[in-house]
Amino acid sequence: MNKSGTLGMKLHQALSFSKPMMRVSQKEAVFWPGCALMGLDPAILEQTRQCLERAEQGIGISSCCCGQPSHYLFPKAYEARREKLRRLLEKQGVKRIYTACPNCTLELEKLKVCQVLPIWPVLADHVRPEDIQGPGGPATLHDPCPMRKDAQCQQAVRQLLTLAGTELTEAARCGENTRCCGNFHMMRALDPDKSQAMRQARLEDFPEGVPIASYCEGCLDAFRGEGRTAIHLLELLFGPSQSRGWGNRWAFTRKGKA
Repeated sequence: MNKSGTLGMKLHQALSFSKPMMRVSQKEAVFWPGCALMGLDPAILEQTRQCLERAEQGIGISSCCCGQPSHYLFPKAYEARREKLRRLLEKQGVKRIYTACPNCTLELEKLKVCQVLPIWPVLADHVRPEDIQGPGGPATLHDPCPMRKDAQCQQAVRQLLTLAGTELTEAARCGENTRCCGNFHMMRALDPDKSQAMRQARLEDFPEGVPIASYCEGCLDAFRGEGRTAIHLLELLFGPSQSRGWGNRWAFTRKGKA
């Protein structure tokens, strides 16, 4: 792999847009975790889907990639991959996509083929106290920069953290003033030095020794790379993931019906 990591992402995108990995239930509504979150234990994602089903009966799943890495790293392949995704969604009759990834939310909105609904306000209305299996305890919250202007999601996330028994400390900059983790528009691969500088600046906003919570697994992965303890909101709700990786993603993918 070269310094920027583009070779690794090239393989990632080739696999993500291969037929075995692109599975979408034949449903009007699907839960779309996004690439990074599919690395968590499939049981966590299934528990999420079940909670969403209280609002959207019969909701299916999607194991697809939104194509954002190709957008910024491989523009020559980007349009063909977007068209492949568009055709698949139309073939499966999907009308509504419930997204967990902030970057997927923005990328899919640009596709203009389905209604795109972030899951957090829906979960805030439908997760019940008896669903909670997370560890509770202290955490500081990182609002992902793509959600900087989404006050509804920010409020829903805080409501869910309270339900999960989290002792929340707000970061020095949060909400509409949040700072980037250093991977905006794939900067972590395109300009790793600038990315790390931005990440270090963001880490200065968090108190030492307190786990970082967020609703973007990509951000959390970047913080873990700097030696910080980081946990996704879904883990705080439904229990910590025992592993992360492509094995989990493949297990989740197999649940989809193409």
